[in-house]
Amino acid sequence: MNHGKIFGTTSMGERGQVVIPSEAREELGIKSGEKFVVFGDARKGTVILVKSEIMNKFANFFFNQSKRSEKIAKEIFEKTETDIEDDGEKE
Repeated sequence: MNHGKIFGTTSMGERGQVVIPSEAREELGIKSGEKFVVFGDARKGTVILVKSEIMNKFANFFFNQSKRSEKIAKEIFEKTETDIEDDGEKE
């Protein structure tokens, strides 16, 4: 599959429901009942649907990176404190 593709058109019904074309559902592996995060830009008139599972993976990755960064920062800070204490003892 290419990174981007036009799958056709759809319309929104009276109850706000939008049908995703069958080709898109098949090719993208979208199953009935699947949850999406909805993004939009009113100025550009765009709506983007992202599978919730993808957003969850992104969030987990982000928070794991954040934890790693905190750990590294803590190690650097502790090492710096130790170096400062060692320098003080040498004087």
